[in-house]
Amino acid sequence: MSANARPKISVIIPTRDREHELGKVLTALENQDCGPASYEVVVVDDGSVDNTVSRLRKLARASRTTIRFISTQNRSAGGARNLGIRRARGEYILFLDADTIPSVDLVRRHLQLQNRFNGTPTCLVGRVRMSPDLARPEQARMWETEWKSEIRDGGEISPWDYRTANTSMKRSHLLKIGGFDAALFPVEDTELAQRLCTGGMKFIYDDTLVATHYHPMTLEMYLAKGEISGIAICLWYQKQPALRAALALRYGVYAPEMPVLKKLKYLIRGCAVNRFTLPLIQWCGIRTRRRCFPLSQMFYKCAFRYHLRRAFRTCTEVLLREEFEPSFVSCPVLKGEPCGF
Repeated sequence: MSANARPKISVIIPTRDREHELGKVLTALENQDCGPASYEVVVVDDGSVDNTVSRLRKLARASRTTIRFISTQNRSAGGARNLGIRRARGEYILFLDADTIPSVDLVRRHLQLQNRFNGTPTCLVGRVRMSPDLARPEQARMWETEWKSEIRDGGEISPWDYRTANTSMKRSHLLKIGGFDAALFPVEDTELAQRLCTGGMKFIYDDTLVATHYHPMTLEMYLAKGEISGIAICLWYQKQPALRAALALRYGVYAPEMPVLKKLKYLIRGCAVNRFTLPLIQWCGIRTRRRCFPLSQMFYKCAFRYHLRRAFRTCTEVLLREEFEPSFVSCPVLKGEPCGF
């Protein structure tokens, strides 16, 4: 593609220390079945300390597609995506993660489907399946990214079910609302969807748009993500009072705005899952992992939600004491790497 030619769609990928997984993603983008002039790849590297930078530059030189590399520091995934959106040249934005491998027709299919809407504000949400290579007991998160609904191709979904990877929309709509709230990682995608919906955006799911999620995750990493999710939800709860009841219902956290029956359910759940029962719950999850995976996954999710609720409650208490300045919080278990990059 010539330096002056503008691609139709920009694929934006935030990354940090994902050299191995990112290589798979870029190789798949190199092998797309559409013309290389129709799309560009914008990789935003947020302070990688592995060989990501050198590998990116090598791939960019040899690639038939346009791979643009942006280097930054100390941003969340949302902040990195915002930088990519501002630098992108395509009319449309296609979001992928550094561990989300596109099918060979993904870029072409997103473009074809977007062209059908003729200017109607539409976000296309594709299918993200878990890599079969990770179908093993050590993997703490399975099937989580799979869309669980009777809706297939062309059906409208709730903005609450939006997640960033394998989704596309017009760049102008993202710029109009100011992009992601970078402080709300890792729920910044759902918060973005709420603002897009308020502006008239429709979310259309199509399971012919397929990408494969390759993200090895231990139980420790999974529970750590629950903690930072709880903090992000707390910050969102403080920023948007109108959504407080909806947030409490969606994520199972406690809020005065909840209906009485939901408050009662929360208290009952707290009696069953708490700091005293948590070690037993995790032990049961580990012990049943090989014999009954669905049961094990239920125990894992109970532990995840406990960490989320506890972090939400702790963050709320600190904010009430006015000792906490809302900011991006990284995940120490991942050595400073935000979960989900």
